Amino acid sequence: MQLVVLQPPYPAACTPAAALDCLKWQRQQLAELAPAEVDFLLLPEYANVPGLAGAELLAFLREEGARFVAELAGEARRLETWLAAGIVVEQGGVLRNRTVVFDPDGGTAGHYDKVHLPASERSAGIQAGAEIPVLDLGPFRLGFAVCFDAYFPEHFAALAAQQPDLVVSPSYQRSEEPERIEYMSQCRALDTGACFARASYAMPTGIGGTSLVAAADGSILGNAGSQPGVLRVEFNPTERYRKAASHGQPQIEHRELMARHRRPGLYRPTPERVDALVGAPFPRLCAHRGLSHLCPENTLPAFGAALALPEVSEIELDLWLSADGVPVVCHDPRVDRTTDGQGIVTDLTWDEIRRFDAGCRLDERWRGVRLPRFEEVLDLVDGRAMINIHIKAPGPDGQLVRLVADLLRGRGMAQLGYIAGEEDVLAAALACAPEIPRACLAYQSDPPRLIATALRYHCQRLQFFRNVQPEHCAAAGQAGLIRNLFWSDEREDAQRYAEMGIDVFLTNEAHRLLPLVPR
Repeated sequence: MQLVVLQPPYPAACTPAAALDCLKWQRQQLAELAPAEVDFLLLPEYANVPGLAGAELLAFLREEGARFVAELAGEARRLETWLAAGIVVEQGGVLRNRTVVFDPDGGTAGHYDKVHLPASERSAGIQAGAEIPVLDLGPFRLGFAVCFDAYFPEHFAALAAQQPDLVVSPSYQRSEEPERIEYMSQCRALDTGACFARASYAMPTGIGGTSLVAAADGSILGNAGSQPGVLRVEFNPTERYRKAASHGQPQIEHRELMARHRRPGLYRPTPERVDALVGAPFPRLCAHRGLSHLCPENTLPAFGAALALPEVSEIELDLWLSADGVPVVCHDPRVDRTTDGQGIVTDLTWDEIRRFDAGCRLDERWRGVRLPRFEEVLDLVDGRAMINIHIKAPGPDGQLVRLVADLLRGRGMAQLGYIAGEEDVLAAALACAPEIPRACLAYQSDPPRLIATALRYHCQRLQFFRNVQPEHCAAAGQAGLIRNLFWSDEREDAQRYAEMGIDVFLTNEAHRLLPLVPR
């Protein structure tokens, strides 16, 4: 496989004119390549806005940068090659550091949003990604580790578990010594058992640069050094590093050896929990407001009781935004029914809400239980269940939706929580957090319209009312939607809906439906 890496000159002046010169250099190198000459082409990080920041970056991104990205798709098609480039994209007013992959037909094969952001990117408004994917491109499996990502061994453990053949690392590194870049790249190739390709900028100071390719055994196949240039390397994506399992033992692939002896329970079990929960068989149980017929609804005891049942793989909760911007777990717009307080949640501050008793309405023995804020529920769940997050209203300019998304990302739970709501909530979620799954609750009394709305907002789920019919379940299933039901508390009743095709049951009495769950 012929791999080509571009190492442009760094636009040290950090002006739009210097950025244009850098784009010109990249265009010239691409133009010199012939069709079918290259199998994979890699460009560095910030390839469409090199050297820019702030307002200049935004203006350049929307004009010259956008034209350059469109040209890259055309170059992939002309050269009949896979092309990966680190670019900045703007979506719904949010900036992301994205590595986009174009296929040999010029289409988009997939992308990765940088997960680990240094302080400079966070302060610039870049939004961190929430997944560490590996793309199956057919001829090979492609993983990503953009610049700062390379400093995190856990990132590469997550990649190794998905068995990539090639890991690409578009970089913008301007402060690391070449020797250390090389050492680290060799280690990361060993960590993943895959070829590791890095594209960066030639720096006038001798720091940075070092675009390179490391083989799966850690050996360096090519290094561009400190000067601008084009690095060409031939490698076999299926080649693996094999070694003796231990002294005198048969050989084994290094990556498989590590996988056999890894003890994830002693490290950070969230990736394993995510895989188990997302891949759990249907039907599943979702504890509606927790174990809400036995405990005060939407409280930590109700959620804790549900988590104590291994068969419960999801909990459901309701969120409002308090007057001072705190995400509060409460079903009704008012606190009157479920607490000893009075008032509208959105008109009350968190300091006021947290003083209300949310247990005594159910039974005096529950007195002292309080309404939780969303962060408390996340800390309690800690990756042990999926969370059906019913956002009652998106908040001013989508504030609550953005806050929920940031909290999920920050705890590595972006794939364990899904945002459920009406159209205004779904629109806000799609705009600011498209990577977090969504569940459509709009038009539940009209199943065909519910399905159409779910597809319009690219939802992964929808929630039927009890008026759902077999043909509605079939249509949703054919559309690839997970089918939630609101609600069922009786085993025989739930079984009837399961036979109809319901995947997930919202239930107030999860303990009564345990036999429904596959073992």
